[in-house]
Order: sequence, then C-alpha cells, then structure tokens
Amino acid sequence: MKPIFVWQKKQPIKRIDPEKVLYLETKGNYTRLYFPGKSFLIVRSSLFAALKKLPPGMFIRINDSMAVSIYHIDNIRREYLVLAGETKTIGRPYYLSVLEQLNVIGKE
Repeated sequence: MKPIFVWQKKQPIKRIDPEKVLYLETKGNYTRLYFPGKSFLIVRSSLFAALKKLPPGMFIRINDSMAVSIYHIDNIRREYLVLAGETKTIGRPYYLSVLEQLNVIGKE
C-alpha cells in the first residue's frame, strides 16, 4: 500500500502508513488523523477532501464528522461501533451504509 504524506504548517512533510490510521475526525476545515496510543496529526483539510486522498474502501463514514478504518473495527451495533477498544457513535442515517461497505457473512 502506498504511503500518504501529510503537510502541516511550519513542519516538514511527514510520511504516514494509512493502515496505522484508526480514524479521522473533522472540525471545520481541520481534520485530525488518530493513531494507536492516542497520538494524532492535524491537517488543514475537510473530511471529504482527506478521504479522497486515502485508499478507497479503507475508511467509512460513521457520522457527519468521523470516518473509521475498517481494519480497526472490533464490533458493530446499530448505535455505535468499537474501534481499537474505543466506542464511536454511528449516526442514524449512516448505519445501513456502514454495513453495505463491509463484508458481512451471514447477513440476511
């Protein structure tokens, strides 16, 4: 998988491995990329624009401000999912979309 590069103001451009990103969370024009151990990087980008730069199908939106890596999901309920041990709320209109983007065995 190709690495991605993150530009931050007054910092060198940093290479990151997309597989290590747990989730992305946006506030306004800034998006945080979270990694294991509660570390994160802040980039000046909308969530929509950031997702366009990441590998397709690797991240799924679970609400208006968050997208999670499918590789770090532990389990899913209608209202929330557990991602690397942390509970994240799934927005009501996103639940069916989340399921459609995953390979679910035994789904009716």
